[in-house]
Amino acid sequence: MKKTALFLACCIGLMFFASCKKGDPTISVATGTQYVNQSTQVFSGDQITVGFSVTGENLTKVEMNASQNGTAIYTNTQNIDNASSYLYAQTFTIEAIGTVTITGVVTDAQGRTATKSFDITCYEKPNAKFVGLYEGEALFTGHATTSMAGYEQIPFENQPLEAKVDMVAGDNVNEVMATMTFNQQTNVVKGIVEGDKVTFEAVNSTFNISYGFLTIPLHNITYNIVGTLNNGKLDLEGNCQGSDEVNIPLIYTGPVTLESTIGGSLDKIR
Repeated sequence: MKKTALFLACCIGLMFFASCKKGDPTISVATGTQYVNQSTQVFSGDQITVGFSVTGENLTKVEMNASQNGTAIYTNTQNIDNASSYLYAQTFTIEAIGTVTITGVVTDAQGRTATKSFDITCYEKPNAKFVGLYEGEALFTGHATTSMAGYEQIPFENQPLEAKVDMVAGDNVNEVMATMTFNQQTNVVKGIVEGDKVTFEAVNSTFNISYGFLTIPLHNITYNIVGTLNNGKLDLEGNCQGSDEVNIPLIYTGPVTLESTIGGSLDKIR
């Protein structure tokens, strides 16, 4: 009876070891700060590096797949010349918003495989939503102060000024570079993004005050503008101010000071 039991135990052990073949390949996520891994957070448009460490006998290839909701968004295969170990690494640009599953599969010469998967999270860059061309009219409400008799205070309300703002991504994810055109004068300024708002650096440009038959051109004007995204539009708010020495022959020569708030909305063209 004892011999029979011992024989059965040996058979079970042999069956167990046979099911766990010594040469079965293994795969694990590569360690190191250069590699993404479980729960890594990145921005869409970033370059990321995926790494897998694989071992086995006569390994032939490593396949990597990045997918979202079951749809592949990036794939790569690296062939291995019957190696016993290999460090797979691939750098690519990830274009997605939400959870992305990274899967690695190693295959050996006998067709045996091992698989490893993990998830990363991709976010939209804060500045991405602002990128584009916006055109329309900025509206100015305020007054100009002069020493001209009868025109010491020249008020204006919702005076339109053609405006164009063309934004591209800046060096940092919360920055844009904006080409801003007011009165056909163009300046390139930085904008800082926070949520749906972008605060631009001060813009130096011109402003023409229209009052009846009188037009007073002012050149030393500073615009301070905040833009808010609103259903495909860029709503403007801020102020402009400055002063200038003007010379309008036979009408007025002297200083003019401007104080105004800014409103209006620009349509997104592209």
